[in-house]
Amino acid sequence: MGRLKLVLAAAAVGLVSVALAAQGVDAPIERYRDSAALHELGGVRGRAFQERRRPSLPDMPLTAVAVSLLPRSETWLFRLNAIKRGARDSVDAFRESAPSVRRAREAYEKALLEAGAGDLPQAATVDGEGRFTLDGVPAGPWVLLASRSTTYVSKTPLERPIPPGQYRPPAPPLPFLPPDKLAGYYVVTYWLRELTVVGGGVEAIELTDRNVWLTGVAENIQPPRLPDQPYQPRR
Repeated sequence: MGRLKLVLAAAAVGLVSVALAAQGVDAPIERYRDSAALHELGGVRGRAFQERRRPSLPDMPLTAVAVSLLPRSETWLFRLNAIKRGARDSVDAFRESAPSVRRAREAYEKALLEAGAGDLPQAATVDGEGRFTLDGVPAGPWVLLASRSTTYVSKTPLERPIPPGQYRPPAPPLPFLPPDKLAGYYVVTYWLRELTVVGGGVEAIELTDRNVWLTGVAENIQPPRLPDQPYQPRR
């Protein structure tokens, strides 16, 4: 049942992608153009931090947070929320959720570029204090998507040392190539915020460890080491 849900969710996301390509971008591009022509520009100021655990302690800034500000698209938001909902269906869906969000953003940016609106998205990286600034944003609805990859977890087993005078016999050859191996993974955190920028105004955004939108993983998959000897069946 879990795999069936995964297949259905993937099919739904695929249909959304086809619709996006067939119907064009549903973001209000002309509204942004009009706002820019009328100099109705605003900004977005933000801070990424870990909230203090006690009143006497300060907030701890979160570093290495990448921020993207993109035109609001109902189709794109539907796709992102479908990925989030499907992440709970199975282990495979959870493992694919963070890469799927990244691919969805890249596909949307490509669609904007092909629609002649590649200049609208903005990006920034937080500074050492966890702060970021986006200026010259045309008035209108926007979507802020931020991500952070930290906490690498190694899954490579440690080999026990060989005692002096002993040796480890070589592994017997296999009749097939070994599968790819999971060497480890990064924990990936996503924040998603919908906001409206007004001319001359500044939108204040706080990204904290308590208002995370999605947590997933980015796996480090290593190809198998080819065997040194051809397969020799036992006699």
